[in-house]
Amino acid sequence: MKKTQGINSYWRNVWRRFRARGAGRLALRSLMVFVIIALSSPFVANERPWYIKVDGKSYSPLLKGLLVDLGVAKWPTALMPAEDWADKTYDKIVFTLIPYSPRSIDHKNLNARGPFERQSIKSWRFRHWMGTDKTGRDVAAGMLHGTRMALWLGSIMVGIAISMGLFLGGIAGYFGDQSLIVPKSRVCAILLFLPFLFFYLAYLPGISEEASAWARGFQQLTYLVLYLTLVFSLDRLLRLCLPKLGRYVVPLDTLLMRLLEVVDAIPSIILVLALIATLEQPTTTYMMVVAGIVGSASVARFVRAEFLKVRQQTYMEAGRALGFTHLRLLVRHALPNALGPLLVLISFFMAMAILTESQLSMLGIGAPDRVTWGSILGELRGQHQIEWWLALFPGLAIFFTVLTFRYLSEGLSEALGEK
Repeated sequence: MKKTQGINSYWRNVWRRFRARGAGRLALRSLMVFVIIALSSPFVANERPWYIKVDGKSYSPLLKGLLVDLGVAKWPTALMPAEDWADKTYDKIVFTLIPYSPRSIDHKNLNARGPFERQSIKSWRFRHWMGTDKTGRDVAAGMLHGTRMALWLGSIMVGIAISMGLFLGGIAGYFGDQSLIVPKSRVCAILLFLPFLFFYLAYLPGISEEASAWARGFQQLTYLVLYLTLVFSLDRLLRLCLPKLGRYVVPLDTLLMRLLEVVDAIPSIILVLALIATLEQPTTTYMMVVAGIVGSASVARFVRAEFLKVRQQTYMEAGRALGFTHLRLLVRHALPNALGPLLVLISFFMAMAILTESQLSMLGIGAPDRVTWGSILGELRGQHQIEWWLALFPGLAIFFTVLTFRYLSEGLSEALGEK
């Protein structure tokens, strides 16, 4: 009970110090605004009307469309076909604030119409307030939905980078070069079946194009389970036949750090592009997963440094003296004490993730049907005349989002660093 109260008191003090700084409070409020925009974007910018009345019956195509997209409902006959809502006649119709979806094409305003230029519209209600791109898509709708994509894709990259970096850096910092002692029989089993693992997990799925992604994933999981079964079976057999084989001290820290140094030696954007080139159909989500894997090297180095400090603390030595398992020491004692600096790293990586996504989307890498801030900027590629609205609005959005996360990370760092 006292331990829980102490932890709660610590985080209350951190929260109080964070709120005492104006930059941190402003960054938090700005982040809340971005989250609200991301969550409300389908209800603010959508070609489907909020409300229509046809043949004496009332419908909400926007809400119905969300259920149809999720696959839990079907369009009523009165609303079919569910396209070109503005060109139909209804008893009453109420559009959203921006009556366009990010992928809606206005064929009357192609070739990048500016927000102050003359636009071919039926009324001011259908004006493109931030202009259109060269394919006739509304920039304002793309900006709102791009906020959701930026936060979602950034969260994917940060989640992958933090998870892998926490695992690799945690075990490297905790075990070091002397603490991980493995039976030689297990090392022999792992190395003996390693070609089997590489063939079935890496090489074979790359040359097989008939199976779906889900089928390949299930096959790889099956092969991984089979590999672990073979390793433990051979390990048990060798230990029974050769009981005096001995143990091997694994220099885990050195091995992982040399591997991470090789990854860090290559510019991250070049490594991401090289890995994406190996994918058959690089979607935007896969793109951020690859970026997260590459970014995990920096996280691992940071986490390793934190765990090296935590490992020398008195409570860790007391836990080892009491016979606590490595898993309990890692999860119950080392991780909570390294959590504070990790929160700062998450904020910093969110800013880097949004920048990475914007850079790759601007280069035309990712799903062409996904509208992001970077894809809007990418419309300027190959243009002799610069349409200023295609550069200004997504550029400002990226700038303020990155600035928000940078100030958020600085506020957290100062709040956690004070005594």
